[in-house]
Amino acid sequence: MKTLFAMDIKNYARSDVPCRRPSARAIIRMEDGRLAMVYSRKYGYYKFPGGGIRDGEQPQQALVREVQEETGLLVWPESIQEYGSVLRCQKSARQKDVVFEQQNVYYFGSVQETAGNQNLDEYEKEAGFVLRLVRPEEAIAANKACHLQDVFDLVMIARETQVLERLCGLEPEPYDSMAQFLLEEASKSNPGPWVQHSRYAAESARRIASRCPGLEPERAYVYGLLHDIGRRYGISGLAHVYDGYHYLMDMGYKNAAGIALSHSFQIKRLSDYIGPADIPKQAQEEMKMLLEAQVQGDYDYLIQLCDSIAKADGIVTLEERMNDVKSRYGHYPREKWERNLWLRKYFEEKMQMDLYEAVRA
Repeated sequence: MKTLFAMDIKNYARSDVPCRRPSARAIIRMEDGRLAMVYSRKYGYYKFPGGGIRDGEQPQQALVREVQEETGLLVWPESIQEYGSVLRCQKSARQKDVVFEQQNVYYFGSVQETAGNQNLDEYEKEAGFVLRLVRPEEAIAANKACHLQDVFDLVMIARETQVLERLCGLEPEPYDSMAQFLLEEASKSNPGPWVQHSRYAAESARRIASRCPGLEPERAYVYGLLHDIGRRYGISGLAHVYDGYHYLMDMGYKNAAGIALSHSFQIKRLSDYIGPADIPKQAQEEMKMLLEAQVQGDYDYLIQLCDSIAKADGIVTLEERMNDVKSRYGHYPREKWERNLWLRKYFEEKMQMDLYEAVRA
């Protein structure tokens, strides 16, 4: 079965004990295009029907059993077809020194039209699980609007949302609550001023995007939060760009990964990076090829600009930020300096207002 993506938060220690619980989940599309999904009346999210595979049970058997328990629908065994698998890994929120590992296998399946009775466990009853037929776009919107404090369910919802996006032919995008969770988890691994810098860059990006036709403020905000996510692995130079790109790519967020790659490269030359080139030559060659192939757009430009005005203690002018970098590293490429000034002019024309008035409003 093909791997779709890996929702691996990497917020656990190597010494943590794995708790493995494989699951089978059903993608049931009705004739009118709606999906048969489980809806939580208490929390307002949608999930694909399915659940844990018991010892000695085949995935297809678990699929039929779980769908019937959660929805009352009967999946015809002969209709089951593979779609893909998603590995989910994260630190257990309920057990100390345990990492939760779950291989989720997704299948297409057909069901009989009439539903029987549900057979819910206590957790499912408490969440208010009910069967609903829903357009996938509606389920995506509901999930992205759902703000849960329980990080265990939050990652589950992000996984289900990404599968929905892929079924719709959309490029998966991290959303507000998921991006904030990833940044918070990263800050636990490597606390430092970079975290608050990311928040200032994100808020600036949202304010600018809100005044620019064609840009989505929340999408810009998320990209700002995650542009430096590679710093989760420690204090580094070029490594944080490389690591952030691969972290988000593995998670299935291609667009956000592109921002993590482009944010330090207003000029697409690896040699213009300001800081230590602390990755192997092979990785540098990979980055060089990625940059050469990358087509940058307004979101790339926006995060490059916001990264260049955001410090850990607030927003400063481009000149102040660039001089600060120059004082710490001894140089600042002239072409990159001029490019930042061009970016300011570019967005001021789009907004029809001064950059600093927009971000400090």
